[in-house]
Amino acid sequence: MPASNDPNFLLIFSVGTALMLLMASSIIFFVVYYQKRMLQNKMQQQALEGKYQKKLLKTTIESQEVERKRIASELHDGVGAMLSAAKLNLNFLKSSAKNDEATEAIFETKEMIDDTIETVRRISKDLLPASLEKFGLVEALKEFCEKVSSPSTKVVFEQTLSAYDFPSEEQLPVYRLVQEIVNNALKHASARVIIVQLELKDGLKLDVSDDGIGFNVEEIKNDINKGVGLYNIENRVNMLGGQVELISEPGKGTSYQIRIDSNE
Repeated sequence: MPASNDPNFLLIFSVGTALMLLMASSIIFFVVYYQKRMLQNKMQQQALEGKYQKKLLKTTIESQEVERKRIASELHDGVGAMLSAAKLNLNFLKSSAKNDEATEAIFETKEMIDDTIETVRRISKDLLPASLEKFGLVEALKEFCEKVSSPSTKVVFEQTLSAYDFPSEEQLPVYRLVQEIVNNALKHASARVIIVQLELKDGLKLDVSDDGIGFNVEEIKNDINKGVGLYNIENRVNMLGGQVELISEPGKGTSYQIRIDSNE
């Protein structure tokens, strides 16, 4: 009898084939499971790295703000007080000056001290915006735009208010965002108008646009030296859990569109 017709052979062949198929299926299942598991582990690792980087960035920025507060306090209470004392001494010397030349020198020195006091106050205010703590984000941004506006470059602030109360702990980072974007535009854009639009409704929508010279976005991103400002802006937005879109072309101005959703 041929082996192919032997019932035992057919049984062994069938069982062997089934076992081979089972082994092949097991191997395929294991490979698919292993790849899926590796992908999950990689995604978890990336998520952990993202959380760590976000936490590290937040800690760094918070440390910078603490240092800014310290420097602002030193300028206001230390340097400012010493300059004011020097100004009083000059007033005393002026009253006892015996000739016009000495009086003129004292007057000029007093003017320089006045200018220095004003500069110290301005720097201190930039480092620690008092209006932000007293009146909130909207008033602080309005004051900032009015302060940096000039005849050559007009900085306009527009707002749309609602019942949404933007978290107080996120107001300073947003203020710094606007500060950095506007200062970059003032330095590099050669713009006639910079418009800051703020909408507080189910989160925050912030648009900062200018009619300046514009630039190639990809070139800036790939330039280590020129892309630092953009990198800082993106990091600050990421820290707040938001998204930023940068739109710019040579000769067509620049627009930053920032969205931060409500956590409620």
